[in-house]
Amino acid sequence: MKSNKEILVIEDHESIRMLLAKFLSKEYSVTTKKDGLEGLAHLSQGNIPDLIMLDMSLPNISGLDFLSNIRSSGFFSHLPILVVSGDESTKVIEKCHSLGVSAYITKPFNPIDLKTKINAILSDEGQKRAQFAK
Repeated sequence: MKSNKEILVIEDHESIRMLLAKFLSKEYSVTTKKDGLEGLAHLSQGNIPDLIMLDMSLPNISGLDFLSNIRSSGFFSHLPILVVSGDESTKVIEKCHSLGVSAYITKPFNPIDLKTKINAILSDEGQKRAQFAK
């Protein structure tokens, strides 16, 4: 059964972008963007996903710059972000965690592990929103 959760995938490699879209669209509504600028434009048009999946190595604006922009924005700073990247650098991973990413998964990734992380993040966000609404 497909949920009403929306995921924004920002990934520059078309094959990975298409793979993620096909895999995730069985359960979620998925929008894909090929770089950080497209992702920021999508958000600025009022599109608020339940989760952003972000690559670190992007053209035009890096994943770290995208993440910094989102976290410094009062409007988007709460959005959960799952980084899926080929960058295994401890420095980058630590920087991402300091900027509040929900999880960091390296490529190549196991689809079952990815889905487990996504479900955990979305479940946790749902619990936070329910508590906030009280």
